[in-house]
Amino acid sequence: MGARASEHKIELFVTSRDFNRRVGLITNYYDLEWLGLTGHDFCGTFECRFLPQLIQFCKDNPEYHILTSCGPGRLINCLVEGNDFYKVGDGDKDPALVLNYLLDPQWLVSYEDGISSALAELDNVKNRRKVK
Repeated sequence: MGARASEHKIELFVTSRDFNRRVGLITNYYDLEWLGLTGHDFCGTFECRFLPQLIQFCKDNPEYHILTSCGPGRLINCLVEGNDFYKVGDGDKDPALVLNYLLDPQWLVSYEDGISSALAELDNVKNRRKVK
């Protein structure tokens, strides 16, 4: 594992649960629709073309803020223009909060468990076994 020194200090999270709770990440589709935000996927991720809508929403509702997806598994708790995906939160607005769940030592195990469960479910459907 390597690290890179930077002049900016960050607080790095490697588990999504802790980070999401701290920044108040809104991932529920229906909560976002109720807030009047459209154009997101089922996980609450907005493409860059919806950034003007998000900026206006956050200006009108100062308790919310924009998070930036800066690559696979990485979220930054502030707006960084020029990226592909954004999310909305209503918790801690500290821009030094960063999530990189790919650094979690248990990430690969969790990923494999999820894939195995999905494949087992598909196998049950394919073979017409009773699905719970």
